[in-house]
Parts: sequence; C-alpha cells; structure tokens
Amino acid sequence: ETLSQIVRWSPVHQTFVIPNAPWNIIDYPKYKHRGLLLDTSRHYYDVQDLHKVIDTMSWNKMNVFHWHFLDATSFPYASKAYPQLANKGAYSPVHQYTNDDIRNLVQYAKERGVRVIPELEAPGHSTSWAYGIPEIVSCVNKVPYAGFTVQPPSGQLNIANSKTKEVVNTIIDELSELFPDSWFHASGDEVIMNCWTNDTQIVSYLAERNMTIMELFRSFVIDMQNHIRSRHKTVMVWQEMLLEYNFTLPTDTIVQIWIGSSGVKAATQKGYKTVVSSSDYWYLDTGYGKPRSNPYSNVPGAGYNHWNRVYSYDIRANLTEDEANLIQGGEVCMWSELADRTNFEGKIWPRAAAAGERLWSGYETPTGETIASDDAILRLLPWRELMVLRGTMASPLNQGFCTRNPLDCFQVEHIQTA
Repeated sequence: ETLSQIVRWSPVHQTFVIPNAPWNIIDYPKYKHRGLLLDTSRHYYDVQDLHKVIDTMSWNKMNVFHWHFLDATSFPYASKAYPQLANKGAYSPVHQYTNDDIRNLVQYAKERGVRVIPELEAPGHSTSWAYGIPEIVSCVNKVPYAGFTVQPPSGQLNIANSKTKEVVNTIIDELSELFPDSWFHASGDEVIMNCWTNDTQIVSYLAERNMTIMELFRSFVIDMQNHIRSRHKTVMVWQEMLLEYNFTLPTDTIVQIWIGSSGVKAATQKGYKTVVSSSDYWYLDTGYGKPRSNPYSNVPGAGYNHWNRVYSYDIRANLTEDEANLIQGGEVCMWSELADRTNFEGKIWPRAAAAGERLWSGYETPTGETIASDDAILRLLPWRELMVLRGTMASPLNQGFCTRNPLDCFQVEHIQTA
C-alpha cells in the first residue's frame, strides 16, 4: 500500500508513473492496533459488505476489524450448540452468520493483513438472547425503557441463573474456535442495575446468599473473563468495567475507552493497556440525530465528528510518557442505529482514513516535525478519489473544484507528500 499510494496515472503518457523518483521509503506503524468497529446487530450487513470493509481497511493500513455482531436488537450468530438463538433472535433466517461465513471472513481478512476480533456483548444489551432461551434474560422489553436500558429493547443476561453461565461459556468456546485471534472482547458496557433489582429471581438469589448486586455482577464478569482466558485469549473490555464499576481486573486486560477522551488518562494511570475510541472524536455514527427510540444515549458531545476533528485527535494528550506507552492504538466506531448497507460506506470513509493515518504515522515526522492536521487535506482529497475508483463509496470532503485545485481552497503551511 505504501508503494501504491505514490503511483499516479499520467494522462500525458497514458500510463502509471511514480513522480519525483527515486524514493527512499521509510514506513512503519506508530501503533500496532489500528481498528474499525462495525455494529452488524442493529442493522445486518451481508458478508460481501464486510469484505468491502476489509478491503478498504487494508488500503488504509488498518489492521483490526472489531466485529460487534451481537446486541439487544438481533442475534445473527448461528450457534451450533444453540441454533434457536439465531433462528428466533435474528431478524430473519437470511440475516444470520453461519460458521462458514465467519471462517471465510476471517480468512479473507487474514489474507489482507487484517485481524478479526469478536465481541460477545454481555451481560448488557442482551434482549435478543431471550427469543431463543427466555430464562437467561432479565427485564425483557420493560417500559418505560429509561428505567431499564440506555436504548430499547431492554434486557440483560440473568446473572443469577446457572443456565446463563452454561450458555455464555458454550458460546465463548464456539467463538474461540471460529476466531483464532489472541484477543477476545468481553464487552461489559452500559449495564443498568435496575434491570436486575427488579427481577424477583435475582432478588431472591441475593437475599439467600446475603450478596449485593454488585458482588453478583462482579462474580459473573470474573467467571466469564476467566473462561475466555482458559481459551488462551487476552480479554478486552469497555471502560465501564474499570472506571465505572471499579472492578479489579487482571493487569493484562485491554481497556477500550469510549466515553469521552478523559478515560484514556484514567485507565493508563491505573496501569492498564488501552485502545482508544473516544466518542467525542472517533465515533462515526454521531451527528445524524438520535432515532426516536433512543432518547437516552449517554454519548457525550454527540455532534458530527468532521474529518478534521477525527484527524486532530491526539490520543496521547495529557499523558505522561509511561501512560502514553500503554496505548496499543485505537478504533473508530460505526454503530448502526442509523446506518445500514445503503449508507455505511459514506459514513465510515474517508473519516476512518484520517484516523488510520494518525494510527500509522503518529503525530511527528521521522525528523521530529509535527504533522499538521491542516495539511492532511492535501492527502485525503486524492485518496478519497482513489477509494471511489476502487469501488468504495467514500463521501466527498469538499466541492470538486477543491479536489482539483486544493491550493486555491486551503491555506496550508506544510505540504506533506507521503
């Protein structure tokens, strides 16, 4: 990709050329984790859609596809052990991912230098499990939604039911075989205690054992994560596990930051490796308005993250050197309340490319000069055009005149050529 990005078509010579040759290319990534999260539960994307995502990621030197494929709204994973979960929890029989689909996608991504990390959404956002196995989910479709969930439909795994642990561990075993990557995302975000404290089975369970709901929650989480580790996986979680619930996590846990950029400092101060996805910079779904069914979103600063804002985000800001060294990289996130296969590419690209450049190149040149965000437009304009030529429907960054005459439209202090 590094070489291909300096190749240009010459209309004069009617061939491809490498301008300003010879080149001495020194190119390597600043961060090892350069990712994109895609939510395929709220809206289903077929495997060919995911292939296009993987292709475009590889062009942008992004190497981690974080697959958020289960959520409250649908259960599209076709489990071998529990086929009723997808048969009743997917949007339809054709809106499922079979084992062959997953294996083929993982192999397709591997051939393009992209890892695929599965996320098992638990114990929150779990309504879709209830359609196949009702007894393992609490507060299903309770109203008003605001008291039981951040976003309808309500439903969390019943953490007092032994059947729940059995099902979760079996799903972990299946996914560990299908996804060979060494990381496994155990989720843990947006859990609402009111869901459990209004479940009579859980209330009785706690009373019989003289336990608090937080003690039971912690026990469930630790058991789940230990089972993932027994499959020789590194556990990744959302930041609430560490910073809101204040669980003591093993030091090898990867903490993904999303609730604003301040969480990066809080997690690294505690000595945890982090992946940065701060919603106020790197969420790609915000700024399109909230769907009527989701008036309770706690995403801060839910405005549109323009490409320049995405690019300007310094994930090391306000960190000591030791804290900054704990950052493994970052992910941009495409949640799919208001996205599906008809519009997702234009929402992701080219803004994800802006984050991809930061995660690959960092913030300084090899000679120590600051890479100015204003100058990035000179690279992103032609790069967007090339992505479109390659078949990705990336959104325009400005009017066509500026693409053809960028120096007439933008004042830049430094022109970065690579």
